[in-house]
Amino acid sequence: MTVSGGPAPGGKLLVADIGGTNARFALAAMRGEDIDIPPPDIFLTADHASLAAALDAFLDAAGRPPLAGVAACAAGPVAGVGAAAHIAMTNCPWDVSVETLARVTGIASPRLMNDFAALALSVPALGAEDLHPVGSRLDALPRAPVAVLGAGTGLGVSALVFGEAHEIPVAGEGGHVDLAPANPREAEILAFLQSVHGHVSAERVLSGPGLVTLHAALAALAGREEPGLTPADIAARAYTREDSHAEEAVRLFCGWLGAVAGDLALTLGAQGGVYIGGGIVPGWLAGMTGLFDEEVFRTRFEAKGRFGAWLARIPVFVIRRADAALLGLARAARDPKP
Repeated sequence: MTVSGGPAPGGKLLVADIGGTNARFALAAMRGEDIDIPPPDIFLTADHASLAAALDAFLDAAGRPPLAGVAACAAGPVAGVGAAAHIAMTNCPWDVSVETLARVTGIASPRLMNDFAALALSVPALGAEDLHPVGSRLDALPRAPVAVLGAGTGLGVSALVFGEAHEIPVAGEGGHVDLAPANPREAEILAFLQSVHGHVSAERVLSGPGLVTLHAALAALAGREEPGLTPADIAARAYTREDSHAEEAVRLFCGWLGAVAGDLALTLGAQGGVYIGGGIVPGWLAGMTGLFDEEVFRTRFEAKGRFGAWLARIPVFVIRRADAALLGLARAARDPKP
């Protein structure tokens, strides 16, 4: 079933955050300049043959409300432009495309973007309560470029720049830049990882699987057998200090994340601030206070030689708002022209 008639004045904003396992759908509403986002409905992608089927089920259950805009995001780069834009997902067979979104919703120009581009669009609407400062709370330079990165299943990277009339999210694949060592211990670990994997990207260690990779590398270098832990196991063992390799893996993770974030800030000139999303660091802040070593992160973030003082003035925040990507999507659906 489809709807038609184009955008409805005062209608809802349909937002969809599509992952390999779960898809989150919500109908956001405008309240003056603010956007209200209810808790999303979560659909298992395996339970629905296609994005169209899941969207139809969601809209049917919601009573087919009039829509003023539509925006969706998924993990992965957007291929094609305009009506031909689509995202090919690694772990989900759905056709995530502008054509599908338009056909099912009746909105002629839905927005489709990478999930971290959606997160970047949320940044101007985040309040102090949504953010945890890493180090001192510094002031961002208004309308300067913003950098966003976050570790979860992979390492997502994006940016936000400001045009005359619109904020422009810039999606990228910065998680696949080369990982660089900063000391002999990191060089030893990197050499081991190169012997196993060949090219070693930042994502190879700065992700959930990357934390497992780091722990396994440390065990191998010590001549111990890897016990087959999950990322959550490693974090828990580091938090309770029962596993020295888990503690070192987390410390290396924090340092390398700081180094990559500093590189990103230099590349973008991100005087508008650096924002950390993803599942890992916000999760550690919420459930394991102190596991995210902010001092190690900040030291490596600023350790860029002659530009250390320049980086010291850039604020870094962890995004604590769970629905921040949906907020960014709602802002995109409200203002459909990028």
